[in-house]
Amino acid sequence: MECISQVSSDLVQMQRVSEAFSLDDDMVDGDLGDGMSFCGLPESPVVRAGVLHCSSQAGEMTWRLKTQQRVSWRLPRCASLNDLSKDELKDRLQEASEVIDVLCCELEVAHRYLEGKYQALKILQGKAILDKATSHTKSLLQKSDERAKALEKEVNSLQWELSFSQVQMKKAEQSWEQKYNRMVSENQSVTESLQERESEIQLLRTENSDLSRQCLELLSMFSVREQRVYTGTKPQCSAERHAGVLELAVLGACRCPGVVEACTCSRTAAASRKQLIQLQQELDAQRERREEAWMVADAFRIAFEQQLRKRSDHFLLLAENNILKSHQCKAEGVKSPLIDVRKRLRGLLPPGLELKMTDELLDSLYKLLDLLNDKEEALAHQRKVSIMLAHSAEELQRQLHLDSQCQSAGALESNAHDPPGTHSQSEQTAAASQAQRQPQLSPCVTDPPSAPSHTDNQLLCHSSH
Repeated sequence: MECISQVSSDLVQMQRVSEAFSLDDDMVDGDLGDGMSFCGLPESPVVRAGVLHCSSQAGEMTWRLKTQQRVSWRLPRCASLNDLSKDELKDRLQEASEVIDVLCCELEVAHRYLEGKYQALKILQGKAILDKATSHTKSLLQKSDERAKALEKEVNSLQWELSFSQVQMKKAEQSWEQKYNRMVSENQSVTESLQERESEIQLLRTENSDLSRQCLELLSMFSVREQRVYTGTKPQCSAERHAGVLELAVLGACRCPGVVEACTCSRTAAASRKQLIQLQQELDAQRERREEAWMVADAFRIAFEQQLRKRSDHFLLLAENNILKSHQCKAEGVKSPLIDVRKRLRGLLPPGLELKMTDELLDSLYKLLDLLNDKEEALAHQRKVSIMLAHSAEELQRQLHLDSQCQSAGALESNAHDPPGTHSQSEQTAAASQAQRQPQLSPCVTDPPSAPSHTDNQLLCHSSH
């Protein structure tokens, strides 16, 4: 009995479980929902069978249940089981075991069906979520695609620019390399030309030093007067001007290059130089004559002014004496005529000699007065001669100063241009020229006083006339 009661209790529990698992799903009618909610108990086995048949027709999972066994199988109450016999109980037990086996199979099928439904539900929910988020995701995807395309374009443009810049850099490197090579070759050629020019300049400097030394030797052979003439008439030469106007004109007009002997152009240049020297000498002579004439005129003017001043003073004294004597005569009441020179001289003599004075004494007095005037004129001429001598002395000092400057400049140039070997030679030539010039300086210095004495004699003769 205990076994029968236990079996009946097991059957009741299994019926409850089968009823719980036989609940219908929301997915059968097409409602998605959450797929996990349960509906209420089925109203009848026929309705359950129809639902399963419809679901099998939908193609979700084909399985059927034997509704007849479910309908026919009913557990009796506990009171009815006690009334049954053992055979009936065994039959009922076998039927229950068969029903249990069928229910287990159905349970497995339902479990598998529910798992498939759950997986389909997950897929459908994912699709719904994806469908809801399509607009945003599509916009984001479109933006990301556009950005990717823009970045790709930028990358392509940057790659093209990079390749172009690399090509340009290669071209620039090649061009700069060519320029550098060209500049190096030009610098080499320029350095070679500079070396050639330096060698030419060195040769010209040596030639110039030789020519300057020869020029100094020739100048040392000249006398002081000839040196003065040469320095006064030589062309102006400087660093900017290497030759005179006449030399440049002759060299420009010369049509005979390569001639060893002197050509007509050089002869004409020498003749023009001589003519220039003569004209310069004439000009100097005319200038000296003009200065002498000015000095003579100044001396005559000074002497004339002095004589006028003395005569005016003498006349003033005579006028004062006449005025005093006229006042005395008026006081005495004697009317005397104008006093002549003889009476004035008598007035100067003492009163005891007035009776003894003769005509010879008067003539001698007049001669003495003339001699006094001549002496005054001679003194004026001596002043003029002293002024002329002072001017000539100043001129001589100036010429000596110029000669010393020219000699010092020539010595400096020779020292600058001559090599050290030729310096002693130039000093020897300069010393020899100085020794030659010493005897010539005395007549040159003593010549100027003779000229004023000659002019003094001329002036004295002119004054006597």
